[in-house]
Amino acid sequence: MNVSFFTGEQHSESFNRIIRLLKEMGFSVRVYESKESSQFDFMQALYRDMATIVDATIPNNLSLSTVYPLLTAHINILDHILVFSDGSYEDGTQILPLNITPQRNRKREERDVLEWLKKQLEDLKNHEYYDRFEIESIETLASYKERMERVIVDSLALHERKKGDKTRVMISYRNSCSQEVEQFRKEVEAQGEVEIKVLPPGSLCGDYEAHTPMRRWMLVGLLDDHIREVDEVWVYYNDIYANSWWTLAELVMTANINNDRKKKIKIKVYDAKAKRFLNEDELPPFVKVMLTSDQHRRLARLLSNTRPDTMGPENIENINQLKQIVPIMRSMPKFMRNRLVKQMRPLLEQGVPTSIPKEQQEEMIRDLVKMYSDPDELERYVNDEVFQDVFWKNISYQTEERTPALVNGVVNPNVFMDVPMSENTGLSEEELKNAANNGTLITLTSSKGTKSYRVEKGITRYLWLATRMGQPTIKDAPGIEVIQTYNLIQD
Repeated sequence: MNVSFFTGEQHSESFNRIIRLLKEMGFSVRVYESKESSQFDFMQALYRDMATIVDATIPNNLSLSTVYPLLTAHINILDHILVFSDGSYEDGTQILPLNITPQRNRKREERDVLEWLKKQLEDLKNHEYYDRFEIESIETLASYKERMERVIVDSLALHERKKGDKTRVMISYRNSCSQEVEQFRKEVEAQGEVEIKVLPPGSLCGDYEAHTPMRRWMLVGLLDDHIREVDEVWVYYNDIYANSWWTLAELVMTANINNDRKKKIKIKVYDAKAKRFLNEDELPPFVKVMLTSDQHRRLARLLSNTRPDTMGPENIENINQLKQIVPIMRSMPKFMRNRLVKQMRPLLEQGVPTSIPKEQQEEMIRDLVKMYSDPDELERYVNDEVFQDVFWKNISYQTEERTPALVNGVVNPNVFMDVPMSENTGLSEEELKNAANNGTLITLTSSKGTKSYRVEKGITRYLWLATRMGQPTIKDAPGIEVIQTYNLIQD
């Protein structure tokens, strides 16, 4: 019984105890140090060994080598990859990049990493959930394509089976209500009929955090991933619920997902004051979000161009190059343009996220082919909102008590999508950083006049950015992007 253990230059505090535990359990252990290992080593190990353990601890000194450049998308897909981190946030959740969400996720109450690992390994030891096999060399990798895909399919099917007959629920709520929501979750789960997901307050975004429009949409995309996992979304409804753009984002994403599904995610509303679920005829109008096909496409464009696995700052360079290509394409004969697009199609397909439904992938490929075939379409594309400097660099913040996305008590999807750009403060992240360091106030204008805000350094979050074309996209800390958040507090 083989186990592979991937670790960074800074070993976990539990490193020696984990090795001892593995040997006591009768496993043969191969340790892979990040500085001496490759992505292919990771691929070989995860398809060969009974379990692959990943020490994903983020060191204080980011110049130290970590496992992140070695990781592939399998980290979030395969059931036998066990990921842990030494660091934890105040709420007890372990510190991992926002987009590292393993199938066997260590919960905040599972503080002892050895106990958690032992439990997972005993389960894997007692069940042969799906096949493993040896990949001989990187040169023969393509010949294993079918077997590799079968392992992924079997792992995802196992994930579905493990959920059992319980209804999977995600609660949508304002962060300020987190304690009562947690109590509500415990009471309902104790009845044994549902399995409830409650994202810890501030795990994706806090109430007072300021972000660029790009970062807002990236977080909404990660929120979308969580919603896709459940059967129902429960709105924890009170007077302040609909004031926030973020809570409405959960409803918009649910409607967006339902556009692609035969089996719809159901929305239920729990009235926090009356302490009961509302009947269908009592539901507030804002929960019934309706999307046109054009709005659905615009959302897909916003999400796909801000996801960590499909977009990054380095891609803006490519967009600037495309802007220069437009006039060249205009002067090309049509047959030459068609030939060029045919040659480019495999590259276009690689850029489409595999996490979205198949129909949506195909639609995106068709749109890309159409765009590259037509200089007018290409020009519209490169001038899209998602490639503007303001989208990537300027800070967006909700100064109004209620988000303008709510129009006459109903979510207006067009206004909702405009909000991150319309709430532009004109400030850059560097200016927020300086204001936080120097203790200087900033001023923002709302419908109620100009207000002063103090800037406080918020939580530090991380993103995993996969190695692309053999090269890390982040040079200072390969595989990890550091997101320093800032809170704006009215003075």
